[in-house]
Amino acid sequence: KQITDSTQVKDYKMVYYNPWDAQYLVVNYSDKDYIKELNRLKSYNSTEYKGYYGVTGFDKYDLVAIYADSYQGFVYALTDNKNKIIYVKIIFCNCFIDINYNEYINNDYLPTGFYATLNNEYEKVMTKNI
Repeated sequence: KQITDSTQVKDYKMVYYNPWDAQYLVVNYSDKDYIKELNRLKSYNSTEYKGYYGVTGFDKYDLVAIYADSYQGFVYALTDNKNKIIYVKIIFCNCFIDINYNEYINNDYLPTGFYATLNNEYEKVMTKNI
């Protein structure tokens, strides 16, 4: 929700391919703040995401909350269960990203199976009748 003076940001990356496409933020919280933020995120009514762009789940980190849009991508929060929360936003249009997102986002932060390059299979299915 907000970054305070006491927040220890460990890593941060924002790609301004489009001014609305920030990529990720990694934050290490104090024990107290971690529990508070984790509870806040867990109270979010997450949406279904599996199957969108080939996604099957998450491997390295545990998913805490997610907003998934079948056409425009994902906004989600992951945790290592050790006071770290990774916030990721991958929003695009027309069912594909025309930049190499692997250059900008650590693969450990991407969903397993995620594939959203131009002419991906998911895009072909979603735009078939357009």
